[in-house]
Amino acid sequence: MNNVLVVSASWLGDAVMSMPALQAWQQANPEARISVLAKRGPAELWRMHSAPAEVLTLGTGPGDTWEAVNEVRQRKFTEAFILPHSFRSAVVPFLAGVPVRRGMPGHFRDWMLTSTVPADSACDAHQSREYGLLFGVDELPLPVISIPATAIQNAREKVALLDEPFFGLVPGAARGPSKRWPETRFVRLGRMLRERLGGHVLVFGSPAEQHLCSRIAREIGAGTVNFAGKTNIAEWAALMQLCRVVVCNDSGGMHLAAAAGVPVAAVFGITDPRKTGPLGRHVRILQNSGIQQRDISRHSEPAVEALKAISPEQVFGEVQHLLQETDKTKRDTDHAR
Repeated sequence: MNNVLVVSASWLGDAVMSMPALQAWQQANPEARISVLAKRGPAELWRMHSAPAEVLTLGTGPGDTWEAVNEVRQRKFTEAFILPHSFRSAVVPFLAGVPVRRGMPGHFRDWMLTSTVPADSACDAHQSREYGLLFGVDELPLPVISIPATAIQNAREKVALLDEPFFGLVPGAARGPSKRWPETRFVRLGRMLRERLGGHVLVFGSPAEQHLCSRIAREIGAGTVNFAGKTNIAEWAALMQLCRVVVCNDSGGMHLAAAAGVPVAAVFGITDPRKTGPLGRHVRILQNSGIQQRDISRHSEPAVEALKAISPEQVFGEVQHLLQETDKTKRDTDHAR
């Protein structure tokens, strides 16, 4: 049996974008047993995916690295796919003696890899295509996660007393102001959703984004509930599944919503949605910039200005289009039954 280790990307969004390649590889190699090594956040995500038979958690300290090396060595993997570009991600399978180690070159780690796929060979394609090259697959499906029943039940209990429909806002982004639509824009949009469409606005984010999300929820006012930092990743995904539409920045939350099958309106500054856009069936991208870059600083002035140029009215219009689109899809599906 082919015993395979996948070293996961460290960011939630990157992990989601790697899922299509792993799904395609698993379909082509159904006899393989797959284990995923991931940091705590992505590890929660991978436990909702069908590919891994086992998810190993990688801590952040030096001692955690050696612990991971020992765990990997004990499992006697035959090959490893190393998804991040970092030096540390290649160290674990190298020191554990995994005989075949595949990854992208660079970061002074090529000598630890037995084969590499040049990152620039997919430079004009979506990031998911880079992972496809690494796994050697061409046809990529959409990412699919399966949310545990307990998380779904917990999510329903959290909103049991709230009036539908629900609309989600994800105002944070780990990259900082360069990827965050201004707070005042989210507030204005939240009020428009409440006033024109009714129901409740649900605000989501990581524990580090609690204060940001709390301010926005407070400013939107009645009919708004802040869930930032109050759920695990599975419950976050389950709550977003209850929403008609989720409005996001270019962030891990955006990719999580798309993987959960939620209609997404994504606000982009100067990062390129053709490379890092959400992978979903019902997606709208909002971007008012002729500049498109992959890597930007946390405080890029062009990015901040590009985000400011997108109005709440524009986003609300795309939300309406998504509602019409998903309603039509539901009608067509019901009619076909």
